[in-house]
Order: sequence, then structure tokens, then C-alpha cells
Amino acid sequence: MATITITIGSSLSDSLSIGDTTYYVPLSSSGGFSSNNGSLVQLGDVTAISTSTNTITVDVGSTHIDEDDLDHYMLLFSKDAAVNTSGLTGYYAEVKMKNNSTTESELFAVGSEIIQSSK
Repeated sequence: MATITITIGSSLSDSLSIGDTTYYVPLSSSGGFSSNNGSLVQLGDVTAISTSTNTITVDVGSTHIDEDDLDHYMLLFSKDAAVNTSGLTGYYAEVKMKNNSTTESELFAVGSEIIQSSK
């Protein structure tokens, strides 16, 4: 299991978690991301996260890549699609919403899919 540690220049996304799959795509010379869909490359799964140092550790398997090789790339991540295949189950759910913004914001609507798991 080969791993690399990547330092992110700004704060990490709150939704990033261990087990997420990371990808990278080259940045274009104009500063945006490359529009070539074939340029998206899977890097590996996140194995550790440090919010105090803004670093993530990624299991890259047999891929030979160094943290410095990612200087001109945008890093992306995705969740396991198998985990989010249905709505909530059961009789009770509790939700906590958090706004990390320093400016005032307004919540327009909240929706959910609730499936009763037993009768």
C-alpha cells in the first residue's frame, strides 16, 4: 500500500471523509480546469485527514506519483455511490445543520426521503 500526503492550500471540505475516492485533473493555462473528460484520473482512496494541517493521506496503490507532481492539478473527491442508494429508514431522524460562512445566509427549503423500515 503506497500512500502520499497532500497538503491543501486552503481549508479542507467539511464533506471530505476517510474512504472517499480522490481524482485529479490538469488545470488549463487560463486558470480553469481542463474540459477534456479523458484527463480525469483516479488517484486513490483517502486513508487519513488532518484538519489542523490541511493534509490528506491517499492510498495510491501501485501508482508512481509524488505530491509535487500535483502542483498544476485540481484535486476532486467522490463518495461511495453504494452507501447512498436509498432514503432514511426507521421512525426517527435527527438533523444538524451548520453554516461555516461568515456572512448571513438564508435557508429556502429542506427536503428528505423517508422510508418506514418496519410496521
